[in-house]
Amino acid sequence: MSTDDAGTTPIADRIDDLITDADVAADGDERTGIIDRLAALGVERVTASAGTPFDPTLHRAVARVPTTSGIDVNTIEETVRPGWRHRGHMIRYVEVKVRVHR
Repeated sequence: MSTDDAGTTPIADRIDDLITDADVAADGDERTGIIDRLAALGVERVTASAGTPFDPTLHRAVARVPTTSGIDVNTIEETVRPGWRHRGHMIRYVEVKVRVHR
């Protein structure tokens, strides 16, 4: 991790480190504390519920799940890894499995 001329860690590096910590923290108080620290910096965690329409401005498809139902096509099967948004701008897209026509 680098520091600026004043010897402090740049905010972008602090946010990256906290996101990494949140990714590996166990569910519960530890993860909640890290997410609260990120929120104080203007960063919010973004997830996608199953059945939500795939949105390329929020989601990154990392896997395709075949479906025979035309209704389910192009919807989220599950979130693989949550995304992060800072003041309305995506820092990391939500990684999802997307239902596609078989």
